[in-house]
Amino acid sequence: MQLTHAYDHFYRYEEITSILKGYEKDFSELCRLSSLATTPEGRSIWLMEVTNLKTGNYCEKPAYFVNGNIHTGEVTGSMVAMGLLDSLFTGYQNGDENVLYLLDHFTFYVVPRITPDGSECYLTTPEVIRSANRMYPYSELMPGLQPKDLDGDGVIRKMRIKSPYGAWKVSDRDPRLMTKRRPDEVKGEFYDVYTEGEILDFDGVTIQSAPRKWNNDFNRNFPFNWMDESVQSGAGAYPLANVETKAMADFVTTHKNICCALEMHTMTGIYLHPPGAMHKSEVDSRDIRTFQLIGEMATEETGYPVVNVRDDYVPSSTKIGSAGTFNDFNFFMHGIIDYTVECWDLDPRAGITFPHPVMEPQSDQANEDQYLKYLQWIDRENDGEGVQPWTKFNHPQLGEVEIGGIDYKFVVQNPPLKFLRQEVEKHVRFMLREANCLPQVSFRKVNVKQIEETFYQIDAHVMNTGFLPTQITEESLRRKIAEDLKVTLDGENILFISGKQTQEIGQLEGYSAISSVSASVNGLSSERARPSEKKVTWIVKAAPGTHLTITCKNSRIGTCKTEVTL
Repeated sequence: MQLTHAYDHFYRYEEITSILKGYEKDFSELCRLSSLATTPEGRSIWLMEVTNLKTGNYCEKPAYFVNGNIHTGEVTGSMVAMGLLDSLFTGYQNGDENVLYLLDHFTFYVVPRITPDGSECYLTTPEVIRSANRMYPYSELMPGLQPKDLDGDGVIRKMRIKSPYGAWKVSDRDPRLMTKRRPDEVKGEFYDVYTEGEILDFDGVTIQSAPRKWNNDFNRNFPFNWMDESVQSGAGAYPLANVETKAMADFVTTHKNICCALEMHTMTGIYLHPPGAMHKSEVDSRDIRTFQLIGEMATEETGYPVVNVRDDYVPSSTKIGSAGTFNDFNFFMHGIIDYTVECWDLDPRAGITFPHPVMEPQSDQANEDQYLKYLQWIDRENDGEGVQPWTKFNHPQLGEVEIGGIDYKFVVQNPPLKFLRQEVEKHVRFMLREANCLPQVSFRKVNVKQIEETFYQIDAHVMNTGFLPTQITEESLRRKIAEDLKVTLDGENILFISGKQTQEIGQLEGYSAISSVSASVNGLSSERARPSEKKVTWIVKAAPGTHLTITCKNSRIGTCKTEVTL
């Protein structure tokens, strides 16, 4: 894998645009740049399509889809998406064998940044934003503590205030660490701890967090298992209520050749796979096995565990699972193998082991231990950068407070810049492996037998040599969204005696279906539930020397052709 561009900063919108337009200019034989939609602030949601156009158009090949930044602050995701493009164009230019093979056989669809408005705000202000810098669900700021960078250091941190009824005290383990006051502690110096900010409609006493001003969560706005705001915070007024989410849903729906997808997020250091709306026991075990087998490669390249969203990630107390997510939309409604990738593995780097499920609420002691390990990692691995000791500040409403703590945006949510390139590289390595898993349909052979002077029997053997089957998932069969493969024989002045000109042959199995467990003598087996090769036969009347074209296609695998002469 080879990368040309710098990964020593997070790209803003104009830089992403410039790089993409540069690719379009320099590699016109490989790519096409287009805008899926225009955001409320006038920015394009860029789509880059990449394939070797000499071997077929974009829609004529199975496709691999990568997108980043559906959550505004998760800018590492867009850097990984840009890294994939970098590796494809650089690899092509340098003659990398795997890249050349991938571009000959497959199409890559890459949307580096789904939320350019919000991400631009995130990268240029201290704001922490979920998906968009526009008011939701309230049209104006609500009373309470509004986060704000008061001391002007560019980071919204924590602030502590001395209080006789404060629940916190300074930890003996590290003066930057706050620990919970014990039930029997009546003497000492105690604090209340809040997010750095100001209080709207302050009554001089009450300090409570205000509802978020920008609470859209675009990854809760897709149609599958959508739940309204009373159940799922950030869900939006209705499914696909946002131009960004509608653009993504429309794109997937109209590009039926997408076989695999990666949603690039942060943080945690984990690969998540569907289902999220239900338990994995409720979907076909063969799909779960496919997620696990491909996921083993992700773990090899990144060190990240691969787990199911519903059973291993969301808290067990969550009754609805995940609601309205993009990867469930892709898996259930389009039959796509889809991973949500939570980039940046600060927790394991800092020596923190994952609870199960990962998002299960932790005790006060566990949270304190985690924060201490963050501080120790910052000191040890990041030269102490990314944390501010408690520093006195004259708050305009509260008087003397102290502000301090970790830079959440660029230590916890995203990696410090010195770690960004390695984060990009390891995920791109996996992508260049996973893309090889797509179905690869071709003709193994075509036999032509002359029966009489102008009568011929044509036997075409069509096969799938890829890991994935042509239907991609069992879920796509269950929901009746998998199109049968169609094989067509074309030629001038031919009369079909036997066999329709176009024949439907169902699906072709991939080698993903083969398990080593069997009752055979040596413990191995290559039995398939469906064949990986099928023979299609025609008997035609045509003149000797007639040129025939045989085509196999559907919207998922695209088109493959072979030619024979009678």
